[in-house]
Amino acid sequence: MKRFLLSTGVFLLLAFALKAQAADVSESLTQVYKSAAARFYSFNYPSKDAAGNDVVLSSMLIAWNPASPSATDSIESLHIYSHYTITSDKECPTSSTNLQDRMLFGMLVKGSYGSDRTCDFISRCIVIAPDYQGYGVTRSMSHPYLAQELTARQVVDAVMYGMRLYQKLVDGGQALPVKTDFRSFAYGFSQGGAVTLAVQRYLEETTLDEDFHFRGSICGDGPYDLLATLRYYLQDDGDSYDATTRHRKGLCTMPMVIPMIIKGMLDTHPDMAEHTLGDYLSQQFLDTGIMDWLASKSFSTGEISKKWYQQLQNGLDANGRHYSKEQMAELFYSPSANDVWAHLDKVFTPGLYEYLSDADNFSAVPSGKGDVWQDIHRALAANSVASGWEPRHRIQFVHSRGDMVVPYANYLAFSDAHPFDLDNLYRMDDSLTPADHSDVGTSFFLKLVAGNYGDYFKWVDEPAQTTDIRPTPNPSRNGGEIYDLSGRLVNSSTRQLVNSLKNGVYIVNGRKVVF
Repeated sequence: MKRFLLSTGVFLLLAFALKAQAADVSESLTQVYKSAAARFYSFNYPSKDAAGNDVVLSSMLIAWNPASPSATDSIESLHIYSHYTITSDKECPTSSTNLQDRMLFGMLVKGSYGSDRTCDFISRCIVIAPDYQGYGVTRSMSHPYLAQELTARQVVDAVMYGMRLYQKLVDGGQALPVKTDFRSFAYGFSQGGAVTLAVQRYLEETTLDEDFHFRGSICGDGPYDLLATLRYYLQDDGDSYDATTRHRKGLCTMPMVIPMIIKGMLDTHPDMAEHTLGDYLSQQFLDTGIMDWLASKSFSTGEISKKWYQQLQNGLDANGRHYSKEQMAELFYSPSANDVWAHLDKVFTPGLYEYLSDADNFSAVPSGKGDVWQDIHRALAANSVASGWEPRHRIQFVHSRGDMVVPYANYLAFSDAHPFDLDNLYRMDDSLTPADHSDVGTSFFLKLVAGNYGDYFKWVDEPAQTTDIRPTPNPSRNGGEIYDLSGRLVNSSTRQLVNSLKNGVYIVNGRKVVF
């Protein structure tokens, strides 16, 4: 714990430097709620935005605090929670009206976890739940949606600063001490699942995983690969991944995520600086008012869907343009009252729709800055957390094959990039199939707080087996050149010679594998 606190000490200096610009950086935790065995605090912390400018963000911290603690009671684990996609400020963790989070974390942070007392370390914890930039004290700012590295860094900043403030309570005898050998975990669902994976990558790449005593992650139905997600919307006809769904080609069942993704790329990726929303989104879709609704932070995803449903029923007059009910039916489709899906050929501009529909454009990521379509391609690829890194800590994935919002393709993108590590470094629970996104999310959180994830935490808590020799690669997935241990090229393609090699150890894609 001492080393952890030393690594966060720089944040106090940064806070003082920011004070002249933002007086609301917290010097102590503010208690906002108390449950039977936990205290809920809010705090504001210093961080950086996409341009590297100072920004003050907000977060919740929930700490185990039994009514009658024993002399040996202490905080045994630290949980880094990243929340799911929200569109209204009332849904963020620090919102006083967010009673759902208070209930859930009150059930989780209670000192015991399920019927297995060996899992009690899970509930004897601190949970840090950042609002993300664009919510809480920064609700007037844009939220950099699915800008993975940026959000991960800001989440980690919250953890470092929040733990420093918590230690002040400990020093004052107002809170339980943190065990020297505490352990930390990260988890989240939907957007939070992707942010969780990005947090793990950031911790490992900065070696902060050592200071955090980091064990690993639990990721639920996250958009780990944005290109795979968009390609699913355009290609799937309800029969992908051994699941039957209502999805059809060219439809998006949660349309508000499309402008959120594009706005996030425009605001954070350098190649996108010269482009605008109008380059990618149709005038009719923009005329619905979606960007104003998102900017207001006043409407939940369900409330936005209801607004679109009214436009579908009544037509739309906006910005001097009239759209009949028939024209709105070309843009939107409603499977049930107040539930609206969107036809992407009417959401996107013709150029973007044509680009995304052409499979040949996705054989490789464009190198260097290109045209308006290649630039967003590069931005989306840059914000994938499925590939481009080698995790060092375990990851428990949960994903429904029937998810129509964040398709199973996202998990496959990760597993395809790490074909040798299944059941050692990561594993999958797809038992919630064929449930769709919202129902999976409900189950994910209910199982978490009800004590059903003890096996997940204990598995993640165990170190992965490390070896330089990998099992035989799957030739249907892995190409690449094969070398013997002397460095001699044996064959130029795994697919061509995998069945004719003599048994032994070879090098494929820089790794030792056994044939």
